[in-house]
Amino acid sequence: MNLFSLLTIIVSITTMAAFAQTNKIPTENWCIQKAIDQDNNIIFITANLGYKDYAYKAEFPWCLEINITTIHQYPNGHPNSEEAPVLNETEDIITAALQKAGVTHFVGRTTVKGYRELYYFVADPEKANAALGRLTKKRQPREWEYRMGKDEDWQRVAPFFAGNIECL
Repeated sequence: MNLFSLLTIIVSITTMAAFAQTNKIPTENWCIQKAIDQDNNIIFITANLGYKDYAYKAEFPWCLEINITTIHQYPNGHPNSEEAPVLNETEDIITAALQKAGVTHFVGRTTVKGYRELYYFVADPEKANAALGRLTKKRQPREWEYRMGKDEDWQRVAPFFAGNIECL
């Protein structure tokens, strides 16, 4: 490796670290957890544990919950092998639109009987709302709806990080 290549790598790493610091994005640490809801249905929680003790919650006080309906599913209501890529594609489209609109923290998702719910936190609800509004005017792989509310302490996703977390 020549000196120029080495310097290019160092600058790239430094730039990525600076971006993460500036936007207060923690290192990703994804974990899939299994839980049971009040109706005895299985819930899969996919959470970025990098947000477990996140110090900047108050700076991103708006919780954005996006509910995507599951069409093709197993008898337990979870997406089958045909449906899972469609849900993932829908999630990727939404995430990309929100990231393009500004700093967005994708904390995790739940997959439950009949739907998948995505959880984001943003500082600017108007930008997030505008980005999602533009998306709703376009055909999507799956129908979805969203709601946004103030949640300065991130209570909505607190169960993702509670107790003794066991990753699958």
